[in-house]
Amino acid sequence: MQKYKSFEKYLESKYYNEMFKAIKNYMWGHKNSLGLYSYVVLDMSYIELDDIHVRGVSFHKGEGNILTFKASVEADVILKGLGTRDYEADQQQVWFSVSFTGHLLAGLNMVTITGVDLYSKDKFKAEDSLSKFLVPYLYSKDLDSEAEKFLKKYYPKALKTPMAIDMNELLENMCLEMRYAPLPDNIFGMTYFAEADVEVCDALKRNSHVEHIEAGTILINPMIFFMRNVGSKNNTVIHEAVHWDRHSDFFELQKLLNDDISHIKCEVVESYDGKTAGIDNALKWMEWQANALAPHILMPAETTKIKFKEILAETRRTYPKERNAVIFEFAITSLANFFDVSVISAKIRLTELGFDLAEGTGVYVDGKYYPPYSFKKGSLKRNQTFTIDARNAIVESFVNPALAAQVENGSIIYANCMYCINDEKYVTRNDNGTPILTDYALEHVDECCLAFDRKTRISNKYDDSYYRVCFLCRDIKSENIVEATYDPDYKNNQDVAERAKEIAKSKKIMQETIKVQKETAGLEFHECLAYHMERRGLTEEELAFRSGLSSRMVGDYHRKPCNIQLPAVLALCIGMNLKREYCYSLIEKAGFTLKTSNEHMVYKFLIDNHTDENLDSWNATLAEFGIEQQLPSNRKKAV
Repeated sequence: MQKYKSFEKYLESKYYNEMFKAIKNYMWGHKNSLGLYSYVVLDMSYIELDDIHVRGVSFHKGEGNILTFKASVEADVILKGLGTRDYEADQQQVWFSVSFTGHLLAGLNMVTITGVDLYSKDKFKAEDSLSKFLVPYLYSKDLDSEAEKFLKKYYPKALKTPMAIDMNELLENMCLEMRYAPLPDNIFGMTYFAEADVEVCDALKRNSHVEHIEAGTILINPMIFFMRNVGSKNNTVIHEAVHWDRHSDFFELQKLLNDDISHIKCEVVESYDGKTAGIDNALKWMEWQANALAPHILMPAETTKIKFKEILAETRRTYPKERNAVIFEFAITSLANFFDVSVISAKIRLTELGFDLAEGTGVYVDGKYYPPYSFKKGSLKRNQTFTIDARNAIVESFVNPALAAQVENGSIIYANCMYCINDEKYVTRNDNGTPILTDYALEHVDECCLAFDRKTRISNKYDDSYYRVCFLCRDIKSENIVEATYDPDYKNNQDVAERAKEIAKSKKIMQETIKVQKETAGLEFHECLAYHMERRGLTEEELAFRSGLSSRMVGDYHRKPCNIQLPAVLALCIGMNLKREYCYSLIEKAGFTLKTSNEHMVYKFLIDNHTDENLDSWNATLAEFGIEQQLPSNRKKAV
């Protein structure tokens, strides 16, 4: 049964007289600096402390069980003295800060007031500050340093040499005992801060019985482990050990206010309701700390880097012909086995440590495995991914105009749960006809695939505070809500989109070339000339002007077989601005072959590089090379 609603109420109830006396003494010694004034009492000769109210408390952690805290106290002060009519009295509220120290163990003991001062808002320092529920502050940037503090205290050798933590040894160092217990399905562990009678399993984890357990006992559910597909037994044990190390003050405070509390239970909840407040918010915060610190403790930053680089080098030697992404996936599995953690946990940890390629391994989408992939370091921003599940891919292709345009014109195709450039260099098809990425594409995903901003939620109801750090490594499952957004302004996406556009353009041109060559394959020169004139939309008069030939000559050349000189053929080619392939075809149909003479080499140079120019520029180039045989001039009037 709860005795106090808050520590403020507890403090006011237990130490009212001590605080009253300390504030009163301070007032008498600092009467002139209290800032008291009154419109009623003009000549104040006497002040009296009438009542006090504790309005807030700030906590700081000291050595061992020592707790320092400061109470913000509102004091009712009575002012007396000569007034406008006679001897008057008035009342004012003055705020004071009362500092305490105490020992928080099996209650709050040896409480001492160490000082009183006028209230002033202290500058917040997270380093040794505790929340009003005595939960220490922790930020993502400090996870590695806090994990190191934990290991220095309980398992220092893990910071010197890469190794898996021996759970039995760690628990012994922490004076903790671990027991298996038939906990409810949604509970994966409990940490007991006080003795209690609980149901535990026998050695075979089959039968259960009630035992009296001591404080410092961790109960583990043998059927469920931390974060399900993310964690392992070791992660669960470390999770509970973090509670014991960091959150005993929270428990002691709650025990102080409520005799019924004996343990913290840890549910299998992959995220938390964002609207929690009060003690529920404190519990959520503690769970986040245990969730976040566990993998950092199991895989310390420096030793994990050392071991992974060692494993990666060995894996490359063992599989010299494998793709880089495949080697990375093998190495991550080996690292997980070495540290005795799950593969997903190892993947998350490596991503945090700057091994970006870890994101492309262990790819499971809607329960299906896909080959690992590689990409250039720095091509993904934080909270970005190349992988997007089919449901979100469809939605984005409809609601995002920039992506929709690329999908509709066929320059982008969905393969391996990525939107990739639709080109045979990057995409092929399996036996079922399904588009899949080529080996080249899988090793150069940043070159050919679009990136998506993504945020993963379990449901609309929950916040994804834990997975905000590691969602790149989550299995994307249909029951999850994945908010994926295509950003057309992201530079990598712009590069891929432009590359896809150019490839699509080249494909279109190539397809047109194949069509033209096929349709002109059996034609004679005059028939082929007529075909190109019609395709280019040129009349005899227009072509005559553009080629420098007469209208009569152009008419003869395209209506019937006749003799024609090579310069005239070239003049017709540049007059129609034919592509190089069509130029060579027309030259061949006219009965000519370009040889290795200087004149013919210059002709070939013009055909290969300058078919988009005009007759004058070709003649100018011929003159530069001293070629006497000039082409006709389109400065002549067509006749």
